[in-house]
Formats: sequence, structure tokens, C-alpha cells
Amino acid sequence: MVDIPLFNFIFWFKQKFDIKPDKEHIGCSITYTDIKERRDDFFNELMATVLEWVYSSEKYDELLKKRLGENNNVQNATAYIANLANSKFRPLKPQGQFGELILFNCLRYFFCADPLLRKQPITTSVGMERYGADAIHYKKDSERNLFFLGESKCYESKYKFKDAFEDAVQSIIKTFNNLENELNLYVYDGMIQKSLTDIAEAYKNNTLQKVEHELVCLIIYNENKKIDGQIEEDLKKSIQKIIEERFSSIDEDIFKLIDEKILNRINYGSSSTCVGGFATFFC
Repeated sequence: MVDIPLFNFIFWFKQKFDIKPDKEHIGCSITYTDIKERRDDFFNELMATVLEWVYSSEKYDELLKKRLGENNNVQNATAYIANLANSKFRPLKPQGQFGELILFNCLRYFFCADPLLRKQPITTSVGMERYGADAIHYKKDSERNLFFLGESKCYESKYKFKDAFEDAVQSIIKTFNNLENELNLYVYDGMIQKSLTDIAEAYKNNTLQKVEHELVCLIIYNENKKIDGQIEEDLKKSIQKIIEERFSSIDEDIFKLIDEKILNRINYGSSSTCVGGFATFFC
């Protein structure tokens, strides 16, 4: 796993749930220290990852060099670039970008996959919105070329797990079916990380060998079950139990029209934190 300080404030577990596909999935939540939820620390560390989410290390170095040429002050230059990154947030779509940012970190941490495609530079363009996957990451694993396609669904209203789950599954299937068209759209537009351009082009031209796809769903919603417990261990057990119950409640009819070989590549999970008797879940 990649060392990301954000995950010091996340409680996570991996197990099988009563859900298709029948394999282990990951559940996460903002963690506790004893009976104190570490919510503020979680959000502070999450926002600290915005710069990495928006800019690759190559682009960051380019911007830093340019800024230092204009103003030879390292603190000023780094603050300037951080402000640029924060400006990429779409002010009218905070929920979606919150989910995309968590998804970006989960793909790096749990799958050790680097972002192949970065679309944030066009999200603030006047009259222009970007379409397609919320995240496309890549990992070289021995001889295998692994592509991770990610979709996040974020719901502010209370208890929308079933709706969010169904939307996430439908979206990830659409994303998978449209992957080659999406790479055709972006591969020559500077959205592909430079060090991975050859990989993207080889995939597009179908000359890349031993390709495998993994589909990752992220769900964020407000839960209405209370997290019980008087000590840290019991609070985490309660979170885990709620997640198990929510997955068990999913109607299997939503899987009937999905090709089994595609369904078997889907990865999901869920997580929770207590807020005044409610819990916020994401996967």
C-alpha cells in the first residue's frame, strides 16, 4: 500500500459481503481514537491531497519552475500552486468532487494504482463539463497491465444507499463500455500523465499486452442507523455490522442484466461515521 497520511484517520476492513460478485470488498469509515471521532483530521488530510489530485508530479515541477522564474520565493510559489489546485473545484458541485477526491486516494492506497487520466483542468472551463469516468488509474503488476476505472456517487440526503449503489453499478458499466472512446477523446489533449502516454496510446491502438480491467465503485450517503458502543472496539464493530446489513439488503435483480465476466471485475465497499445519531457512508 502507498503511504498516505489520510488513511491514518480511516478505519477500514476487507471481507466478503452478501453481494455479487462473491469476493472480498473494502469497507471504510472515519476512524475513532477511543470514543472521539477524528472527523476534522480526516477532512484536513483529505484537502491536503487536492494538489496531488489535480497535478501530476511532472506538472507540479513545471509550474513550480515557472513560478520561481517569476518570483524567486519558494513559499510564495508553493502557495500559489496550491491555490491554483483548489480553484479547480467546481463550486456548484462539491458533492461530486468530494467523492472523486476520496476515490482518487482509495485507488492509490488500496490498489497502488497511479492516475492515468487527469481531467480537473477542464472542469472549471466556462460552459464546458467533462464526461466519462471519475477516475482512470493504471498499475504495472509483473507482466500484467492493470487499468482501474472508478465511479463515485455522493448523496447528501439521508439514507440513499440503495439508490447510490444502483447508480454506481450502472455508471461503472457505462464507463467500462466507453473506455476506448474516452481515451480517444483525451489522449492527445494533455490530460494523460506524460510518463504514461505510451501506455494510453498502446491501449488505444490495441498493442498493449496482458491487459486487465478492474471496476471500482465509490458510494457516499447519509445513514440513519445509530453507531452503538462505549469503547473504540465496539464502535468499529457497530460500523462493520451496519455495512454488512446494507449490502445484504440490495436486491439482486440489479445484477441480472450485467454480463457475468464484467460483474466479476467490480469492487465496492462502504464506510461510516457518526454525526448526531446519523452515519455517513462511503465506499
